[in-house]
Amino acid sequence: MKLFIPACGDRITLIESWTFDLYLESRNMKFAKTYKLAKESADDWGVYEDNRNGVLKHVSATLSTGTVLECDRVYVRTFSKSAVKVGDDYDSITWKIMKGEKPAKNSRFWCKLPDCYNIEFELVADSLYRDRVKVFKEIHEES
Repeated sequence: MKLFIPACGDRITLIESWTFDLYLESRNMKFAKTYKLAKESADDWGVYEDNRNGVLKHVSATLSTGTVLECDRVYVRTFSKSAVKVGDDYDSITWKIMKGEKPAKNSRFWCKLPDCYNIEFELVADSLYRDRVKVFKEIHEES
């Protein structure tokens, strides 16, 4: 296994469908409503399972094989002693679903890093500003 951390702007194509937990939090609500994963009347400021513990509700979302995703943000924090379980942390990647060279409308969403570990993908190396992807492929083809 070789490590790949996408940089902002890197694109991947799903080679298998990918199912992940979509948290119903303000930054995901346009995506959730557009893809009928949340009601139009859902609160844009977060839907909580338990307000006392601040646990966000989530729904299962699936993207189909062939979907092109562009990394829009990588967020990794230093270790937090309060993050006892995997679900307690906020490490995440924000993605955009691409339609050609432009993102699809309301296609930006974030998901936790452990869900991203399940992505089966190919790197898209033919897009503008993707030289680092070409270098990654060249390095790994040699080994």
